[in-house]
Amino acid sequence: MFRSPVNILLYVLCPVLVSSILISAFSSLMENYKAPDDFNVGYIVEEGSRYGEAAEALARVGKESGVNFILYESGNPEELVSEQSLGGFVKFTEDGYTIYESKDASTEGAKLEYLISAVFNGAISGDVSDINIPTETPETAPSVDSTDYYGLIELVYFAWCPIICAAGLFAHEKKHRILERFRVSNLSSLQIYLGRMIPIISVVSVGIGFASVFSAVILGVHWGNIALSAVLLLLSVVAATALEMMIYEISQSMIATIIISFSLVWIMGYIGGSFETYMFSAWPQSVKSATPIYHVNRALVELSSAGHSDYVISAVIYLAAITIVTSIISVLVGTIRRKDRA
Repeated sequence: MFRSPVNILLYVLCPVLVSSILISAFSSLMENYKAPDDFNVGYIVEEGSRYGEAAEALARVGKESGVNFILYESGNPEELVSEQSLGGFVKFTEDGYTIYESKDASTEGAKLEYLISAVFNGAISGDVSDINIPTETPETAPSVDSTDYYGLIELVYFAWCPIICAAGLFAHEKKHRILERFRVSNLSSLQIYLGRMIPIISVVSVGIGFASVFSAVILGVHWGNIALSAVLLLLSVVAATALEMMIYEISQSMIATIIISFSLVWIMGYIGGSFETYMFSAWPQSVKSATPIYHVNRALVELSSAGHSDYVISAVIYLAAITIVTSIISVLVGTIRRKDRA
């Protein structure tokens, strides 16, 4: 396995290349929300308007909230918004009020509507002397940008495709009937299984390890808990190798193994956030939780952004279960096939 440099280069260059493409493509989609700076809003109070008091309260509340209300004696609201670069305009008439919003400042418009609504409700109740805008700061998950997200996620995706790295070796074994030679020796099915599994894990892990370093140095990916993240990636390689070797042991066809493995990994990756981020995904939580890639993806992303994750344990359990179950099946199938040919 190590004599072929292509095997290692495949797992070093491909994850970094694909990550860089996705980071560039989705950088704007995952930009962090930034609250607007202070902005100006004009207002006019027509003669005879019963909302004069509310307009004064509006100016006071707005100042506390970063919205500067400027009183105009006259003028066309739409023209003033454009000419004065206002975030909006409010015209108080005898019967109510009209809000004019800037087309280039949708966030400012939403904030203006909220302030107007709060003050206007106070005016209806007749109490505008002490209007307060209720605010809350709920606990939220730390934000993550496209660099950290795809720089981690694509490593997991490639870690789940180890059989591609061993395809040439397996084809060589089959061509020269090497496995049959092993089976007539004193080697047990477990020894033969480990003798093929360990080299695959070693090569893929080395490639993913280099890719992880390059993603941090070249792309600027931030790793949270490096030790836990490394363990999760290694367990992913082990579980994926065990799963795909089971498929090969059952099918005895590398073409069928690659097709089935790639299909499974692509579906699990699609649901688990390898392409569409799991934060924006519309899949039900129960469906996402059914895929091991989702648990690993979420654990790595949360380790990067928050330094801890509740999904580390579930990911480890899931990966360990896959490794144990598929390895047992592979060894049993190998033992049965060996007896049939004896």
